Amino acid sequence: MTAKGFFNTPTRLKSYTNDLAPIGFYFDIFNTNLFKIPIMPIPMRIDKLTNGETTYFIPPNYNQLNELFEKLDIVIDFKNFFLTGIINLINYAKEKYREITLQTLTNSIIMKWYENSLTVQTEIPCLTQDFTFLLTEFLYFYCHIREQDLKSDDDDYKRLLLQYCEKIINHFKEKIESNKIQIKYDEIIKTEQLYIEKNNKYYPIAIFLKIKDLKNNKVRKMRFIPYLIYDDLLDVFVYNRKLIIDASNTLFDVGNFNKNHIFNKGSKTDNLNKNWFENKFGLLRHDLEVLN
Repeated sequence: MTAKGFFNTPTRLKSYTNDLAPIGFYFDIFNTNLFKIPIMPIPMRIDKLTNGETTYFIPPNYNQLNELFEKLDIVIDFKNFFLTGIINLINYAKEKYREITLQTLTNSIIMKWYENSLTVQTEIPCLTQDFTFLLTEFLYFYCHIREQDLKSDDDDYKRLLLQYCEKIINHFKEKIESNKIQIKYDEIIKTEQLYIEKNNKYYPIAIFLKIKDLKNNKVRKMRFIPYLIYDDLLDVFVYNRKLIIDASNTLFDVGNFNKNHIFNKGSKTDNLNKNWFENKFGLLRHDLEVLN
């Protein structure tokens, strides 16, 4: 005999309507059966997606990256980059949602999440610069690999990859240690704390922003916790560094980003990216509808 309700499973994941839930995307260096092309979302939270609620997609600084593209003679196809990252997030959400609720995440909920996320307008300058930094450093790493024609099992490949990871680790360590983040509030750039430190413990601070809802053209307040984003990024790259040193996982051959049209020569991608700059994440609608 079992206690009543002991095996009950949730039908909905807990989330908060005033939580902005920012997600950015970066190039990872290990792939899995689920993430064959490792363009990854971070944080890997799925509550907003599975509830059809708003997520804020953190954009990079496109102007800054365009200058780098000209310098390196390589371009990120933003549509393919973000589409791959969002599909990875959706596939992860489907798997975890089934594990937690024993139900299937429906396509209508996925598209509701996507459409709601397109209606959020705000700026978080610090996070935009941080994800621009991530893409910039990976591009430099990739170009070194390309110039030297290195393969993922070459010692120099691993050496350069470790240097790349160290740069990212140091960047986000400094971010956390500085205990500062810049946000935009009423068109004014403000500096806020990431956390309160007490008895050698960090207590993350929720920061409120004014968000424009493009559906009704109204402004409302929503919150996010930047410390958790920085902590997740730091954890990822510390763990990746350990895997490289231990040689316990097979490294992803970054040349596959080129084969999958994430990277291209500038002339091949310029027109596509011009279309991206006009429509941005709204450009993914058709592809997501077809895939789901």
